[in-house]
Amino acid sequence: MKVLLLVALCATGSWSIEEMIIGPGGLPWTAVIEESTKMGVDRDSIWTWNVQAGANLAPGALARGGRVFSTIEGTTSFGTPTLDFAASPAMAKAVDGDENTAFNPDEIGIARQSSLYIDLGGHFGVQQIRFYPRLDSDHRDLYVQAFALGSDSKDPELLPFPDAIVATPFGNPFLINANVNSPNTQSVVIWPLPNQPRDDKEMRHVRIETLNERPWEIAEVEIIANGSVAPVEFISRPLTVPGGFPVWGRLRINGRDPDELPVTVQTRTGPDPKPVQYFLRLTKSQTLREVGKSGWENIVNLTDVERGEAERGPILPNPEWSAWESVTDGIIISPSPKDYIQFRLQWNEPGFKIETMHFEYTSWPLAQVMEAEISPTTVDAGSETDFVLALQVQQLEDSNVPTSGFRQLEVQTAAEITAIDRVLVKDREAFFTSRINAGEGFSVDLWDRVDPKASFVEVFFRARVFSDGTAFRVQALDERATPTESEVIYQFAQPGDVDPRSPGATLAVRLSSQNDPLVDDIRSSTRVFTPNDDGINDYLLVSYNLLRLNQPTPVLFEIFDLSGKRVQRGFAGADQSGRFARIWNGIDRDGNTVPQGVYIYQIEVEADAGTFYRQGLVNVVY
Repeated sequence: MKVLLLVALCATGSWSIEEMIIGPGGLPWTAVIEESTKMGVDRDSIWTWNVQAGANLAPGALARGGRVFSTIEGTTSFGTPTLDFAASPAMAKAVDGDENTAFNPDEIGIARQSSLYIDLGGHFGVQQIRFYPRLDSDHRDLYVQAFALGSDSKDPELLPFPDAIVATPFGNPFLINANVNSPNTQSVVIWPLPNQPRDDKEMRHVRIETLNERPWEIAEVEIIANGSVAPVEFISRPLTVPGGFPVWGRLRINGRDPDELPVTVQTRTGPDPKPVQYFLRLTKSQTLREVGKSGWENIVNLTDVERGEAERGPILPNPEWSAWESVTDGIIISPSPKDYIQFRLQWNEPGFKIETMHFEYTSWPLAQVMEAEISPTTVDAGSETDFVLALQVQQLEDSNVPTSGFRQLEVQTAAEITAIDRVLVKDREAFFTSRINAGEGFSVDLWDRVDPKASFVEVFFRARVFSDGTAFRVQALDERATPTESEVIYQFAQPGDVDPRSPGATLAVRLSSQNDPLVDDIRSSTRVFTPNDDGINDYLLVSYNLLRLNQPTPVLFEIFDLSGKRVQRGFAGADQSGRFARIWNGIDRDGNTVPQGVYIYQIEVEADAGTFYRQGLVNVVY
């Protein structure tokens, strides 16, 4: 079903940037949810509860939407087991944070041998549970003697409240099992027991089941948090916009870039509302037949199953849908234009709430199909290599989707770009200007607009690749004028086999050898320098390559004398793969100019696989 709220940023017609809004001012969160795990969801927001390590979770359970209730087992006159539920304000005294009030089953007329359930209203990491009666002289002996303490982490959605709680093996194995043969003798019960290992657990429900008829009361159940919440996830339904074929752009959460927030956002796009497919397996032919989600979940109601001719089959990704891709730098990079989009949110930080999500898009793509590939796909680490980026745009047959073309390309990559040599459009030399963005990639501005219906663009450039699997993310951009302002529209190219002369169909480059050192190509600016502040040859500059580092890694630049004494030590920072340079000005750790002599410079990399060193020599003279 195509249901979506659409808000135009400016009333300029179909070419304007528009927004899909989730939250206040747009679609309610409760309307877009497909599934959620261990988090709070209401119409205006989704969240995890804020919790501090050492905090008592029990007093806030009711405010979070949790409950406190009791169960009593019995039998009918015919011997049939029964189960009754009781909920009373008196039970809440066990979690009210007041040690002078207590829940006593005798005072409200329920059996002493029953179970007390506490729903915390959310999922939390728990490091300790304590419960006890009032500790004055009149009540401290009313402790629970024979009992079983258990916990459970199921959601009410998965565990219908409250009947199914007692129909499941809740609390098994128990946290504490003080049965009638080895009863508790302490007023204050503390889990874990002294002989139990410290083992924090994720909990949603806590149950105390009493096992004998001895009088008892509980003044407080204290459930102590360890400061964490369970990993949570929110997955939306497949969503679409009126008119279809949107090109998705920037995403904002609570008005901010997602990279600034403790949340991971992923999206995927496709041509229909079925990102996954559900199948039955026909028992005679062992072939698969696609069914809807409800049919797969309620398989017992299907005629073929009743006749024994089919059984529940696999759930498979729809090949027409893209894989999940992380939103990077606030930009949605899932393939466009596609009719449907689905998003997934994941975070582990307690106390974070999302109220609004703004998805920018345009219904006027630059090209209906935009694919790219890079060649070669395997190179020597750190060596300057000639690359060709091939880009193809085209219009699908019998399509009326308007397209505009573009004049600019941006290539985002961690590779070191050394030059952009030439550009061909439909195998003809094109006039262009280019700009290298150090550490980020490069851009190309074309003098003539690329035909959005059928064009083949080749960009010839040189670069050094330092990390295995280095990606080249390609986006086309165009500036469109509106009656009030200009807007930059962008669209990402997807990997594809667009050039039959080069195999690969990829936008990632691998290193030819995985046995290369982590540090290579160390070069010094001089073998002799004179640090006397005369402005001539006053310092040593050392450059080097870091290879195959996929995450920031500590790198040290150090100077030693020939006796092995460390003269200077500089923490160069947490660097990833690339080309770097460090400077030594001839000053030692005490701030003094070093004496004349031969010194050793060293690059040290502290990687997961070990610590790696590379050295060289330099002379200091005066």
